[in-house]
Formats: sequence, C-alpha cells, structure tokens
Amino acid sequence: MKIVVCCKGVPGTVADVKIAPGGKAVQYQGQFLTMNECDEYALEEAIALKRAHGGEVTVLTMGSITTQDILYLALAKGADKAIRIDAQIQDSQAAGTVLAAALRKLEYDLVLTGTQSRDTLSGLAGIATAERLEMPFAFAVTQVEVDGDKTIKIRKELGGGRFADVRLPLPALLCVQTGIQPLTYVPPARMLRARQQALRSFSLSDLGLAEQQIVPQGYHFLNIFPPERTGQAQFLEGSAGEVAAALLGKIKEVL
Repeated sequence: MKIVVCCKGVPGTVADVKIAPGGKAVQYQGQFLTMNECDEYALEEAIALKRAHGGEVTVLTMGSITTQDILYLALAKGADKAIRIDAQIQDSQAAGTVLAAALRKLEYDLVLTGTQSRDTLSGLAGIATAERLEMPFAFAVTQVEVDGDKTIKIRKELGGGRFADVRLPLPALLCVQTGIQPLTYVPPARMLRARQQALRSFSLSDLGLAEQQIVPQGYHFLNIFPPERTGQAQFLEGSAGEVAAALLGKIKEVL
C-alpha cells in the first residue's frame, strides 16, 4: 500500500506577537517550526499501516526551506520519502489546490491528513484536496482497517459521543483525528541519519500552477485585531448585607 501523508509546519514557541503593519497579518518571533499535532498522528497511523500491510509512506509538506525539519522528523519516524512544495500558503482552499496538484504527480492508494492545523483551525485543507481530486474522503477518522486490496473500513466521529463505521473504495483521503496512534519518540541519532537523506521539491511551476490560481477566491481579509474589551470585573466590598444589596442592584441593571 502506498500512503501519502500531508503534514504542515506550524510555529513552536513564539514571542512578541503583534499585528503587522496594514492589519492583515500577525507577526511573531519564533525559533523553529514543529509538525502540526493532528498531522503527526496521521503520520503515525500511516507508519502503523505500513508495518502491518507493507508498502511505503511519502510525506508531503508545503512551505519555505525551514519546513524541511518536519520532513526529517517524518523520515526519522519511519517514512520512506519526503517532498516539499516551495510555496507559503495559509488559505485552506488555495492549499487544497496546491496539494491536489502535487498528489497528481504521485502514486498512492491512501492519502492521510490531520483534521486541522493549530494555527488556522479551519479544518478544510484535507476536504478541499479530496474535492479537487474527486476522491472519496472521511473526516475525524479514529480507526482504519484495510479491507482487501481495493477498500478500507474506517470509524469516524460524528460528535456527541457517536461514531460511524464506513467502507470506502481506494484511493481515498482520510482526515485523521488525534489519538489514533500513540506518538513515538525519535532518538537524536536517528534524526541525524534522517538529515542525510535526499528530499524532493516542487515549485508551483513544476505543478503547472500560476499565482492567480492559488489566491483566495470569494473573500478577502478586512483586518486582524486583538479581542475587544467588552467589560471588566468589579470587586464588591463591605458586609455580607451590603455585598448582597450591591449584587442585587447589578442584576436588576442587567435585567
């Protein structure tokens, strides 16, 4: 089974967070990128499936050269190949367009992503990718079982403590929920060996894409701003009777 895992590099420890000039982006100081948590669980599931059924795992990410650290982590964990798309895109729909174009250049039976990234929390990139590839998908997957050469059986969360068992034809895309597999520790020596492996890269032109094809469609950011202060706490002092009377007065004002 050939599995492709889409992983995203997200900021690790950040400081000095502020709104950039123009009010359309956030600036921060950060020393490194780390693999998005949901995507790391998807990677662990892919490696578990490879161990059980054979095949290979390819990890795909998108970003600047700094995102190569998460590819080395994936190789150290047990992935076979790693690919970086040289593009920095935050919009989920645009990311789906780019990821779909890259996947068309690869051979795969199964594509795994996380449910959402912790920086944007949109939960749309995996779904957008599946839609552009016109392939079956499932969201919030908590269990995967290979059911023959052409189908898989998955369990997905429905919310409210309910689950659904679904059978999907291959190829398919799964947005994996956290906790599907335990996260594994990578020894430093294995990480150093992973850094010696070759990485493949795609530019947007390699994927046959132009800049105008990957800009957000149908909306644009008006501005970004910190939460507005709508009220404040007030400490009531005095005897129990005075505090109770003041509290009752506040309640009457609200009502």
